[in-house]
Amino acid sequence: MLHLRKALFAVLLCSLLCQAGEPPPGTAQILVRALDYKTGRPLKGNRIAIWLSDSAGQIQRDKSEKIIQSTSSDGGAIFHVKEPLPPKMTIDTDSLGDWNCAATWRVATSEILQRGIVGQHTPDAECREKKSPPATSATPGEVVLYVHQLGVLDRLYRLFY
Repeated sequence: MLHLRKALFAVLLCSLLCQAGEPPPGTAQILVRALDYKTGRPLKGNRIAIWLSDSAGQIQRDKSEKIIQSTSSDGGAIFHVKEPLPPKMTIDTDSLGDWNCAATWRVATSEILQRGIVGQHTPDAECREKKSPPATSATPGEVVLYVHQLGVLDRLYRLFY
């Protein structure tokens, strides 16, 4: 009887683990990778948000559906977006201490799923660097963000201004 329980437990555990990488039915999986804007290293524990557009492609930060995930040790956050898929998405950081240095606003969902997107570097004050960020590529279903992790003074400044 003990062997039967162990075997049943092993089968159940295997079935759960084998399905962990599969997106639920009726959803599309999007991987967002957060990389340090200077070094290109993956960032762990960063909150990433996706805002979904309405059927007309409009995104309003206060009204549009927002999904939040934190990045794992490889810098990736996996999102499952329900069908019907919105025509556009905005992908951004969702933390006071992180600044998105990659233009990923109103991106076509079809482009993400077909080719993947590496957000174009934004040359604003928080992302200024003498050289461009390390080159990387995206696979279909993936979005790459370059993130500047702000120091304490920059966080305070951002909070009040």
